[in-house]
Amino acid sequence: MPSMTTWTTDAVLAASTEWVWVPDDAQRVQTEELLVVGYPDHFEVPTSARVFGSGRDPEELLDEVDRVARGFGRDEVWWIVTDTTRPEGLERALLARGGTVTERADVLALPIAEGLPDLGVPAEVEIRRVTDERTLRDALGVEADAFQSKPVPEDRIPQSLAELQTGLADDSSGRVVAYVEGVPAATGGWTLAGEVCRLWGAGSATALRGRGAYRAVLAERLRIGRDRGATLGLTHGRVDTSSPILRRVGFTRYGEQRHVHVDVPG
Repeated sequence: MPSMTTWTTDAVLAASTEWVWVPDDAQRVQTEELLVVGYPDHFEVPTSARVFGSGRDPEELLDEVDRVARGFGRDEVWWIVTDTTRPEGLERALLARGGTVTERADVLALPIAEGLPDLGVPAEVEIRRVTDERTLRDALGVEADAFQSKPVPEDRIPQSLAELQTGLADDSSGRVVAYVEGVPAATGGWTLAGEVCRLWGAGSATALRGRGAYRAVLAERLRIGRDRGATLGLTHGRVDTSSPILRRVGFTRYGEQRHVHVDVPG
């Protein structure tokens, strides 16, 4: 894994491509070339596909993923593509099949080995680590509001809490919640992968935006990552919402990641 002196553009983009999360209760098919994941139904993107690199014809790859998706019982796929996705014609082939770009996110990174930026977090914002059901529900409530997503089913709360418990001992992963006047206002998670602190799931409650809560959860996750040896903060920020905020506080844009939705023929 690169150190603080070797975080080149290629190294950052490679770390972004390597970032894959597959929950235990998901369906998964992975080869050297591609990964297809069937997430639980409550996920915003139920079926995801990405290519790590291939010299095959794009149409052949699309047909293969369609077969996998049908095997999962799914009739839609959200492909993850970037400017460096290979084969080069994959995105064009998706669009030719009626695919539509549903999300654009910038690949953003911040070297942190030599110090952290001053994010100007207001003193009245309180930050708490998610350690129990109460703080987990606070985080999930903010998340559903921020992203206008489906609430996590009640029967999955214990599993979500168990997943968080695994990172409590060594800070390798976790979530935090920021509170404004005692009200949950923002949340965000992190996962350490070598020297990379992957920052995910950050959002603010719509009624409490502009109060510094988003900056508070960012600052806390960067602090934890750096304390545990991370030299790079890495995230994917939506181009019209979080990306401008993150670039203002020092993150650099290295590329763009797009979600392309396409129907799977029967």
